[in-house]
Amino acid sequence: MLSWKKLAAILAFIFFLVILQVKNPDINGPFKGILGNILNPFVYYTSKTTEFAGNVWNGYINLVNVRRDNVELREDNGRLRLQNSIMQEKVLEYERLKKLLNFKDAYQFDTIACNVVGRNIEGYVRYIRIDRGSADGVKVNDPVISFNGLVGVVTEVDMMTARVDVLLNIVNNVSVMNKRTRSVGIIRGDGAGKLTVDYYDRLDDAKLDDLLITSGLGGVYPKGIAVGRIFKLFSTETGLYRRISVSPVVDFFKLENVLVVSR
Repeated sequence: MLSWKKLAAILAFIFFLVILQVKNPDINGPFKGILGNILNPFVYYTSKTTEFAGNVWNGYINLVNVRRDNVELREDNGRLRLQNSIMQEKVLEYERLKKLLNFKDAYQFDTIACNVVGRNIEGYVRYIRIDRGSADGVKVNDPVISFNGLVGVVTEVDMMTARVDVLLNIVNNVSVMNKRTRSVGIIRGDGAGKLTVDYYDRLDDAKLDDLLITSGLGGVYPKGIAVGRIFKLFSTETGLYRRISVSPVVDFFKLENVLVVSR
């Protein structure tokens, strides 16, 4: 038999369930009468607990899905940025090649389009290497130009590539002409990344920012190719010639595409 303490506890628990159902009108269950007063709270709170656990689980699953979607979106975003960068580079290359084509059409040269694939790594640029060689018709002493102006001359050729000594190389000597006055001189690298003109008549006119172009003398470089602009004039009271410092029109550090002029 149950002791009076256990019986009192059971009765108190049943009384608590009845009070709980009376206080909470939402508790509606399948049972009626006294049995309903006892069992309906169990059914109600079991249902609520199951619903809460289901919501927590669904929230966790949604969080996992959101995290996976975020990872996929970051990967897609990275691929799109890479594709955008490649497309922008192709647009820039197209613009450079378009300028080269316009330059070629303007001067009516037979040319070979080349990509710059290397250069010396120390100091100012003295030579570049291009991705065309004897197999493409490139020969030693062929002039090389860009859409900005004269680059230099081919000095070494193998089957697939060639070396071009640029104007800044002190071994290069090019006959130039002042486009405004038609006075001539010999331009060469000054050994410091700029150009200097020798044998420019001391009495001939020359001004800062005058454009120097190839004169065509010597038979190596076509006439009329832009070379550089005067940025310093050295005065002298004696001698036949004056010295002139020139800034090249070509940025040799940024060369990417050039044309070899077939001779």
